[in-house]
Amino acid sequence: MIVLVVTVFFSVDEMYQNFYKSQIDVLEAETRLIAFGIDKNGVEFLDGLDETDYRITLIDKNGTVLFDNSGNDISVMDNHLDRKEVIEALETGFGSSTRQSSTLTERYIYTAALLKNGDVVRLSSTYFSVFHLVGMLFQPLLIVILIILAISLPYAFHLTRNIVEPLNRIDVDDPDGSDCYPEIRPILNKLSAQQSMINRDRETLLQKKQEFETITQNMNEGMILLNTEEVIIDINKAASDILKIDKDLVGGYLSESSVYERISDLIKDAAKGHRSSKRIRMEEKTYEIETSPVKVGNDVSGYVLLIFDESYKDASENMRKEFASNVSHELKTPLQSISGYAELLKNGLVREDDRMNCYEKIYGEAQRMIVLVNDVISLSHLDDENGAIVKENIDLSQICEDVVTYFRGEAPEDITICTDLKPGIVYGNRELLEGIVYNLCENGIRYNKKNGTLYVRTYQDDEHVYLQVEDTGIGIPKKYHERIFERFYRVDKARSKQVGGTGLGLSIVKHSCILSNASIDLKSEEGKGSVFTITFNKA
Repeated sequence: MIVLVVTVFFSVDEMYQNFYKSQIDVLEAETRLIAFGIDKNGVEFLDGLDETDYRITLIDKNGTVLFDNSGNDISVMDNHLDRKEVIEALETGFGSSTRQSSTLTERYIYTAALLKNGDVVRLSSTYFSVFHLVGMLFQPLLIVILIILAISLPYAFHLTRNIVEPLNRIDVDDPDGSDCYPEIRPILNKLSAQQSMINRDRETLLQKKQEFETITQNMNEGMILLNTEEVIIDINKAASDILKIDKDLVGGYLSESSVYERISDLIKDAAKGHRSSKRIRMEEKTYEIETSPVKVGNDVSGYVLLIFDESYKDASENMRKEFASNVSHELKTPLQSISGYAELLKNGLVREDDRMNCYEKIYGEAQRMIVLVNDVISLSHLDDENGAIVKENIDLSQICEDVVTYFRGEAPEDITICTDLKPGIVYGNRELLEGIVYNLCENGIRYNKKNGTLYVRTYQDDEHVYLQVEDTGIGIPKKYHERIFERFYRVDKARSKQVGGTGLGLSIVKHSCILSNASIDLKSEEGKGSVFTITFNKA
């Protein structure tokens, strides 16, 4: 049908183009002949013409119609000086043009010749367009197509059914017993050989599976085997009990379990070919979950999850280690600064004029270490309300300016720090205020994204002074908004270890806000950064 339609279309178009070209040639010859007759015998030549199929129009050099055989009143006809064929005739001696009707079913052809007296004689004729011819052929073409379909479709269905029927009768479980075309007998022989091999391998795999399950079901550690689509291939009893995953979930997706959200990051690391681990707490117990990729060559073909019960470790020992680790981190930056300036002084690399500046830097960092130690001590006595805090009127914007100046020298080069600091006097303790700004800025830089931005703003209204620290970092899921202010709590321990987080920063901020009679508000979404707003009473 496609070939038929295309052939008819192009054939009709080609014939029409040839016919159209010949008609233009005839019309051109008629125009030149009539122009010769007028030049020879004058305008009276037109009166002596017999009835003709062409419309003849005589136009003077100014575009006024002098004669028209259509029977229309020439006095009301438009000026023809702007017609394409008339313009060409006046310029070159002969012109032609075509115009399509608004319905696209007719085409008007015009030819014009310049007379010796400067007038122009024009002939026009009307022809059907190719669309009209195709429309005339549509009905017989449709009848031919229906006849072709009526003949070919039943035969095609019958022929196809006869060819495919023997193939559909092939029994893939018993290829040797199938009766089919001799041409595909080699394929059936290969299927038969593969079937025998598969049966032998199945028996071997069943035996290995039984041995594997005997070993894993008696393990104290939990174990889960996953394929690359995170479908559970096997799970032992220990893992089923710990994670509350029913054995019936074997063959289903691990994402259907309640614990999946807490360990999905481990599976993503394993998918990249890396081993990783993390600790999670469930029902007052601590478990270490470790994931390892199963590789075939260089390709990851699955994952193994091992679950170790770490609840036997002394909770106070963990707290002591974490406390020491966090304190060490908080003191690391000022100690490095002191060590750096001291080393410069020791090696004589500081000019005499700059020595006092180095001494001041060392003193300032030492004082900051004292402030950090005092903050840690304050955190260890959160319930002690008897501590005396010295307060004074302080410009919050100046505190922010000092902290931002420090971080601009210490922050990674790809982090941009922007400020909008308007003066605002608050009644508080300088060390506590510095701790608030310092820890918020430090977190905003540490947990920011590559080429991220940190915004620090201060502003005020009639009653309050506001500090706002905004970052474009990883953000904090809403369900963790309350817990992030707990001591040593970290949303993502693996990331915190990677970037050096301690879990103390926001605890210091919250405690300092309490002691400063200030409130803290957090707006954050995962992947969209965080905005911390501290509201102080105006002094």
